[in-house]
Amino acid sequence: MLETDGFQDFDFYMLRLMAKNLCHQGLRYGGDNFTRELRGDVASSETIFGDSTFKNNAQVKENARMVSMSEQTSLQLPELDISQPVRATSLSSLYQACKGWGFFYITNHGINKDLYDRLRALAHQAFNVPLDAKLKIGPLSAVGTYTPHFIASPFFESLRVSGPNYFASAKGLSDAIFEQPNIEFCHILQQYGEAMVDLSRRILAILLMCLGDGIETKYYDSEFSACHGYLRINNYSRPEESSTDEVEGLGMHTDMSCITILYPDEIGGLQVRSKEGKWVDIMPVKGALVVNIGDLLQAWSNGRLRSSEHRVVLKQTANRFSLAFFWCFEDEKVVAAPEEVVGGDGGKKIYRPFVCRDYIKFRENSERGRFDKVGYTVDDFAATRDS
Repeated sequence: MLETDGFQDFDFYMLRLMAKNLCHQGLRYGGDNFTRELRGDVASSETIFGDSTFKNNAQVKENARMVSMSEQTSLQLPELDISQPVRATSLSSLYQACKGWGFFYITNHGINKDLYDRLRALAHQAFNVPLDAKLKIGPLSAVGTYTPHFIASPFFESLRVSGPNYFASAKGLSDAIFEQPNIEFCHILQQYGEAMVDLSRRILAILLMCLGDGIETKYYDSEFSACHGYLRINNYSRPEESSTDEVEGLGMHTDMSCITILYPDEIGGLQVRSKEGKWVDIMPVKGALVVNIGDLLQAWSNGRLRSSEHRVVLKQTANRFSLAFFWCFEDEKVVAAPEEVVGGDGGKKIYRPFVCRDYIKFRENSERGRFDKVGYTVDDFAATRDS
């Protein structure tokens, strides 16, 4: 199998997440046949991916979930200069941000702007190929590297490129959707993927330093040396006509990763949910990448590093573009907080040990027609009863 990152069923998970929202809200994207398909009652995929669904999207524009602008503010997060030795004061502010919000910025990361611009241009070409070509690698294909509109959101589509061989993964994608081989596309993604791997390792080492003296030295190699990563190239397109100022481009979720590194464009739209349930903007900072803690690191750190619920809202009619790199434990990894990490927070374990693959299966819950675990997090899966 081309993709072995443990998230092959992500698209079906997102399909079910949308289905749950539709069933709860009584909405119909594409009519009753579409809703039955989401519940597993219709065998044909044409109801979801047929031409009529994409051409006649006026109902989608009217029924899309809209987002209130009331009581929104911008969040001030620390900027970590990843090129410099980490100072004690920087570690302190970084830890507070990760404990309270689970988000921070990194600067001087070494990702060349020209590389990003070229990757964005090539991705634009890929998203603009005919739908039939993209669906060759869609959720019903053997590889499932393309997430079309109407899976996670009517306004969101995505391409996935997986490591460790980012060139080979990109080539499989490129050969399927482009009429002519696009080797530049493959080389660019290989270069970006390898740079993200290096950044992920450095960021994780710093985060372990936040958890106490000696934690990084003792546990980095033994616990995180087998991590792997994959990239999602995300394209958002807001409807030109809307009855409100904001449209939800991607719904509330947490990441099934240790950390996620986001290269956003200048448009913005990323929001994080506070512990009080308030949505707060994370504004783009020129030259900076956004890093957030994922569920796996939250569990490993015994909740000391927070995996926050977040979403994307579309505030402009212009397309929004982002690159999200997910750095994850290997599937066989037993995720358990070491005693030294637990001791730093009162000595009480709040998560039971679990196998990473089992949590992924819990989140995907691939039994058709079941929505009971959609939108759950690691708290629902592994939190101890008395936590």
